[in-house]
Amino acid sequence: MKSDYKIANKTVKMDIQVEENVIEVLNQMAKFSKHSTSELVNTALKRFISAHKDFLPPELRDKIFQA
Repeated sequence: MKSDYKIANKTVKMDIQVEENVIEVLNQMAKFSKHSTSELVNTALKRFISAHKDFLPPELRDKIFQA
């Protein structure tokens, strides 16, 4: 759903390095979908975290995104 991509909580900036081709694809996806790059990246990272909870310390596994 289109509303699934909207950022609903407080945001902060983060300085990361991303492969050039990933940025190119994200920019094209943003242009085509009419979602911001931030919305797409935020959604992708939430999905990654959900799929890889084994990377989280046990005390955070059940608390993520419950707000």
